[in-house]
Amino acid sequence: MSESFYKRMFLIGALWNILGGAFILYFTGWIFSTANLTIPEPPAYFHSWIALFVTFGIGYFMVYRDMYKNKDIVILGIIGKLSFSLIFIYNMIAYSGKIPLFFIIPVIGDLVFVVLFVKFLLFARSNRK
Repeated sequence: MSESFYKRMFLIGALWNILGGAFILYFTGWIFSTANLTIPEPPAYFHSWIALFVTFGIGYFMVYRDMYKNKDIVILGIIGKLSFSLIFIYNMIAYSGKIPLFFIIPVIGDLVFVVLFVKFLLFARSNRK
């Protein structure tokens, strides 16, 4: 994979988080009603989670602009995406049947980014950048 591939990947990662956060916020009612769930009330923790989600997206945009200067953001991204995914998968297993299966989509997406982010760090190290 090339430097231009990774640059595009971080832009896609930024959009994944920023547009994903906007989607979740805008379509909260539809998402929860489709899943037969009630919207969290008060929405403080739900909205806080979305704020963190979008903040990470801004970080990935910073990486897109200067990949080698912002490698530490990539490490945080790996930790954040892996932690989110593992906690979510654990809860899907622990509360079997209570979390709609389509909620796994962001988990799969984040795990793909974890692999790609690790590959980027290895690429950067092998190119000594």
